Amino acid sequence: MTAIIEKYRPKNTSELIVSQKVLQEVRNWINLWKEGTPVKKALILYGPPGSGKTTTATVLAKEAGVPLIEMNASDERNAEAMKRIALMASQYGDLMNIGNEGDSGFQKIILIDEADNIFEGRSKATGGDSGGITELSKIINRTHNPIILTMNDFYAFRRKSAARDIINNSVVLEYKQYKRRGDSDYKMFKLRLSQRIRDIAMSEGLKYSQDLVDRIMEKNSDDIRGTINDSISAFNFIDEPETLAELTYRDVQSNIYNTIHTTFKDHRYEKTLSELMDKDFTTEDYLMWIDKNLPAEAPDLKDLSEAYDLLSQSDMFIGRVIKKQHYAFKGFAEEIAAGIYTRLENQNMSYVKYEFPSYIMKMSRMRETREARKSIVTKFSKFTHSGKIRTLDNLWFFSRLIKNKKNLEELTDKLALSDKEINVLKKR
Repeated sequence: MTAIIEKYRPKNTSELIVSQKVLQEVRNWINLWKEGTPVKKALILYGPPGSGKTTTATVLAKEAGVPLIEMNASDERNAEAMKRIALMASQYGDLMNIGNEGDSGFQKIILIDEADNIFEGRSKATGGDSGGITELSKIINRTHNPIILTMNDFYAFRRKSAARDIINNSVVLEYKQYKRRGDSDYKMFKLRLSQRIRDIAMSEGLKYSQDLVDRIMEKNSDDIRGTINDSISAFNFIDEPETLAELTYRDVQSNIYNTIHTTFKDHRYEKTLSELMDKDFTTEDYLMWIDKNLPAEAPDLKDLSEAYDLLSQSDMFIGRVIKKQHYAFKGFAEEIAAGIYTRLENQNMSYVKYEFPSYIMKMSRMRETREARKSIVTKFSKFTHSGKIRTLDNLWFFSRLIKNKKNLEELTDKLALSDKEINVLKKR
């Protein structure tokens, strides 16, 4: 699937799927470089994975007719690694000195991917004498070539020492496709991404379904790469309904994962509340996700204790919802929980893989089992012309009956039994 993405990667900036405002800012920055050395020598692009940050750097280099020198995310992120940027660039010329420029006015574009992971300070956890941000700041101040920094978590980077100099010397752009679903930016984003997927499907000889793409876009939000990958994968199974249903099921885990990341990492209270206004999961689920992942975000026991104390205050309002049947209390619970990051003075700044709360998983499975059992009772009740209560009492008999392969095949055909219904029946 990576080959598909690479094959259809945008060839120029006009093909980028990004808001017109952001695109114009990017073009203005690179045009200033073409005219000479601008005041802001670096460009910071931040946003979620798959939003097109790295693709933008690739396209800018291609349009300018210069090589893109990339420091990969897998590289070390300390001072020595930053110094090696100049060494890598020397393969194509001198990073610091002007000379032999092409029509662009510069020799190359430097890309530092996931720059929010650059180390600063003298922590043993980051390899001792790190100082990567300080060194990068020096490189940016002295460079005669454009430098692009991509980040997933700009606000975590901003809190690091020495980051302020880099930010002051950079044009900072958030790669956010739209503010709200339904606004004009969202409609344009959806239109352009759908067209891109349609073009790829036609070129690859695949069947295209707009309804399918809409469902996948709803699930993946503004993850362009993820939406294209999932859509092309789904098109291969468009004639296999059961497989397709598995691929396109709108799992709330995707949406809540983004909200939990915003809650812990973004440190913008209003943004978290905004996401909660447009959520497709319950307030109870939100609190359980925080509860499950809080220990990973709070390595300091004092922070962990204070955070759980705040979470317990939020949970009290859920109790009042149950007791008073006054659902407005859920809003109070969310407003308290959304500020959980304020209790984390020594927060884990590394990447955290958020885990699905086991309680929700168990409840989901139980709900699916109940629904399947209910469906079985309805089907057998009609088939045997019996009441549902009697049919429920006699499920043990039908369970014995389907142990015979021939009976199973006949009943599956006549009653259109699903795999889940058959599994529930076998366990009776």
